[in-house]
Amino acid sequence: MTDQELWERALSIARVEYETLSASVKDKVLGIGESIRQKKQEMYDLAGGAAVVETCADCGGLCCEKGKYHFSVIDLLMYLSTGKELFTPLFREIPCPFLGAEGCFMPPAYRPFTCITFHCERLEVLLSFADLERMCHLERDLRALCQKMEELFGKRLMQGLLLSCARYLRGEDTAILGSGSH
Repeated sequence: MTDQELWERALSIARVEYETLSASVKDKVLGIGESIRQKKQEMYDLAGGAAVVETCADCGGLCCEKGKYHFSVIDLLMYLSTGKELFTPLFREIPCPFLGAEGCFMPPAYRPFTCITFHCERLEVLLSFADLERMCHLERDLRALCQKMEELFGKRLMQGLLLSCARYLRGEDTAILGSGSH
């Protein structure tokens, strides 16, 4: 199965699982998701927004060599819970399938944890000590929110969507999203 086929299969399965969740769980996902998106946007803005884009474009995304595994089940839940249209990744030879000619397919608030929290030396020199400290606090808050989402589903959801789907298809997991009944 190609990465593109695995992606499509994961989306199909996860959408069905999401639709079977109770309204109460969907509301909790939406609420936790809103906090997650706020933290991610704040981190992106703190990092300099346009300066990040320019620095990363100049670098060519060397940190993204395993980018296809960065998009997690939690990231998919951000799209499913808000009804935001999901992009189509480009699984090809360049490092990240979520990068196109115009940059990342995802708005900053919807980007994977790894993408929004990782700052190489080139990015860190753009930040003041106070901003770096704030980043650390935001990352801790973001981790706690992701853990809260995982507790809701009774499952590790920060794992990459493709990896989660592969485990499901091999029969190692009973669902991609988890039970959602906690």
